Amino acid sequence: MHNYQIINIHGKLYKVKRILKTTSIKMIEGWSDVLRTLYHADIIFKRGEEIYICETIDDINYDPIP
Repeated sequence: MHNYQIINIHGKLYKVKRILKTTSIKMIEGWSDVLRTLYHADIIFKRGEEIYICETIDDINYDPIP
C-alpha cells in the first residue's frame, strides 16, 4: 500500500503523486505533458519553488464501519 499525501484546493481533493523542485526540471515546451504521462497524473500545481504532480480524486469508495 502506498501512502500518498492528500491536498484540498478550493474544495477539491487531489492525491499528490510526486513533489519536485523547480530547479530540477528543465521547463521546455511540453514538459508538463511529459510529467502527466510519466506519473499518470491529471494536473500539476506550482507552489513557491515546488511542483506538485497530482491526480484528481473524484469519488471516494469506502465501507461504513458499524
